[in-house]
Amino acid sequence: MDNVAIALHQLNRAIDLYFNQKDFVSAITLSNAAQAILVKKWIIDSQAKACEDVIFNSTESPDLLQYTYKMSSSISFSALDSNEELEDKAHQVLMRCCDSVMRLNLPRSPQVSAFIRMKSKIFI
Repeated sequence: MDNVAIALHQLNRAIDLYFNQKDFVSAITLSNAAQAILVKKWIIDSQAKACEDVIFNSTESPDLLQYTYKMSSSISFSALDSNEELEDKAHQVLMRCCDSVMRLNLPRSPQVSAFIRMKSKIFI
């Protein structure tokens, strides 16, 4: 498995844990791990696009630093968080991961599609 496949596997397991077992702590940690891998892929892809833009004199280039910061901030939690707070944090990081999957044009698993349909206003 390559790193992206590992990240997608982690995301799918995190979604399963979120919905089926209400294990929000594991969902947060798995999602953060997956997001770290997806951020690295996005940076690599963006650097390649930026190089192409320079070579072909394009003026359109992604704002790498701004989006990387948005993508890379992980969700933290503590033992003092209530179950509702943990659920909210798990929801946030899972949505961030699903957003990264869509932005990177990666294949959406049934879990990702179901999570987006159930937890956001975005329709697939």
